[in-house]
Amino acid sequence: MAEYSFNALKSNEKAFVAMTSLNVKEFQQLLEPFTDAYRADLQARGKRLNETRGRSDGKLALMEDKLLFILFYLKTYPLQEVLAYSFGLPQSVANQWIHCLCPVLQCALEKMGHKPVRLSSELMDRLIEEGQQNLIIDGTERRIQRPVDDN
Repeated sequence: MAEYSFNALKSNEKAFVAMTSLNVKEFQQLLEPFTDAYRADLQARGKRLNETRGRSDGKLALMEDKLLFILFYLKTYPLQEVLAYSFGLPQSVANQWIHCLCPVLQCALEKMGHKPVRLSSELMDRLIEEGQQNLIIDGTERRIQRPVDDN
C-alpha cells in the first residue's frame, strides 16, 4: 500500500496536485492558517493541543497529514472505508477526523479570504472588490441535426 502522508507525497508534485488540487507551495501557505484554526478549535472545545488519549500509532499526528487528509477527502470523496484504509485508520476514526477537520479548513480559508461566497449579495460585493476584468468565452456554434417527430 502506498503511504499517504505529506512527507511521502511532497516530492511527487503530479500526484500531490491530483490528490489535493494544490501544489506543495500552496499547501504550505494554507498550513499556517489551518494550524491556527485547529489550535483555536481545540481550545474552544477545552482540549489540549498534544492530547493523544493514549494512542501510540501516530496516525495523522502531524498537521501536514491532517491537512492532506481533509483536502484529499474533499477533492476525491472516496468512501470512508477507502479513505480510512488509505491513511491506515479505522473507518470510525476517519469519520471523526472528517467531522473535526472540515470546519477547521473552512475557518482557515475564511481567514485567508478564500471562503466561497454563498449569497448573491456576497458575490456582488466580491465582484466589486475584484474590479473589472476581461473575460473571453471560447466556444464554437455547431448545427446539430435533431430528429423530427412525424406525429
